[in-house]
Amino acid sequence: MRYAVELAYDGRSYAGWQRQPGRKTVQGEVEDVLSLLEGARVPCVGAGRTDKGVHARGQVASFDLTRKWETGRLLQAIDNNLPPEIGVIRVAAVGETFNARYDAIWREYVYFLWTAPYCFPQVRPFVWRVQANWSSPDLALACRALEGVHDFRLFCPQGELPANSVRRVLRVKLIHRREWTAFRIRATGFLFHMVRYLVGDLNRVASGKLSLGAFLKRLSGLPDGRTQEMAPSTGLSLWGIGYAPSPWE
Repeated sequence: MRYAVELAYDGRSYAGWQRQPGRKTVQGEVEDVLSLLEGARVPCVGAGRTDKGVHARGQVASFDLTRKWETGRLLQAIDNNLPPEIGVIRVAAVGETFNARYDAIWREYVYFLWTAPYCFPQVRPFVWRVQANWSSPDLALACRALEGVHDFRLFCPQGELPANSVRRVLRVKLIHRREWTAFRIRATGFLFHMVRYLVGDLNRVASGKLSLGAFLKRLSGLPDGRTQEMAPSTGLSLWGIGYAPSPWE
């Protein structure tokens, strides 16, 4: 039987999603619990590879078990054995060909920024504190320009750059709520560190350190000699994964 599980986690204590020898990862913790339930090693496939310190609200993983489980009982069995930083949102039985990574048609990330001069201690681990004006007209135009097909080669470390760095952004939205702003981006795929590099450049646009024209030039894949600024991992969350049909329906 193959199952899909939706997970949320606080990424502060982990070296990212992907299992790495000798390092504490979210995938490693999940696979350890599944292996405990199965009595044998159970690998799982994650829909997205979150970096060290990045959080998730809607990571999805798929895996096989030899025993047939009622999904409610499986949810409780996994959730009760995971560390408190990782939680199970829902579980579904899926077809034998379902793959959490390759069947995803979009991924969505949200980056949270805190714009007030003070910040509650409970909020600090999950936001980037900035002083820039994230309500500026130029920033709104920059976000609107992100939608569509672009070459994001300048928003990825050169050592991690794939042969094809073109990606389609389906939707970008800025949400303002008093002291905080959420930058929400949905795309068919992302490059390594792409969202953090984008937020770093957008923050420079918001602060007047980078012109809208220079940002649009970079969005076309044309280098301008400027040093890139990568936003910290604290404010970033993998928000959701889209499938058609959805395993949850």
